[in-house]
Amino acid sequence: MQTNIIVEMSAKNEDIQRNMLVNKYICNYISKRWIVNRIDENGKEVTKRQYAKECNLATSTITKLQKTDGYNIPFATINSICNKEKIVLSTFFSDFEKEYGISIIDKYIDKK
Repeated sequence: MQTNIIVEMSAKNEDIQRNMLVNKYICNYISKRWIVNRIDENGKEVTKRQYAKECNLATSTITKLQKTDGYNIPFATINSICNKEKIVLSTFFSDFEKEYGISIIDKYIDKK
């Protein structure tokens, strides 16, 4: 019985690690694509605060997005950014998969 508990905990740990990895890459993708070095129509760099306001998000959310390890990004945040960028969610995820590949998830599924 104790072995089953250990196996379940190990599987749960792998799920958590997989989710953390996907969140990290989603945050990195958003940051690289739309936030870092963003220039407005006047040739000035867009600040985190400006971008957050345009997305109806807190500046702290944009700061967390730009962390190397990202954060546990809520779906609503992704949706807000996609709305601001005038991109549908299906296109966002399709572009994300092209950039990072489906292997992010596949390598964990293959272990099970």
